Amino acid sequence: METAVLYKMIDEIDWSQYETAYGNAAQDIPHFQCGQTPSVPHSLWDLFSGNRERAMQATGGLWAGLCHQHAFVSSAALPAYDFLMLALREMDDELKVELLDIFQGFAVCTERFSSDALWPRQLREKLKADLPVFTALSGSENEDIAYFAGSIVESLGQKEA
Repeated sequence: METAVLYKMIDEIDWSQYETAYGNAAQDIPHFQCGQTPSVPHSLWDLFSGNRERAMQATGGLWAGLCHQHAFVSSAALPAYDFLMLALREMDDELKVELLDIFQGFAVCTERFSSDALWPRQLREKLKADLPVFTALSGSENEDIAYFAGSIVESLGQKEA
């Protein structure tokens, strides 16, 4: 997909309506260790920037903000999901591992999410719809890709509450 079109799609989302582990998804958040955690749209722009170093840094920020330590999933994960899935299909193996780690966080956190909010269930439904993608990746020759994809498949296959 053309980068300008992708950036426009990212910009069309009202990110201020969503949260991350650090606060509002539309805002760059000061962080005590790394100086600043970029907003979700800035991180997504960096992911698709064509600059590998920026893309790797973006996956770290997205992991921390969207599925914080696989213990907490944020509402911004829902609108970010489709962009992350597009990146999973287009990026190299090292970036795929980082992206699968994010998706694993989504799977683990939505498996045991206790809220009346609709978005966690919607996020889990997106994961389930992409189960064939994760299943295919679980057979990857890359051990890290196979591990994370297999963990996602396992989390999605467990009995729903």
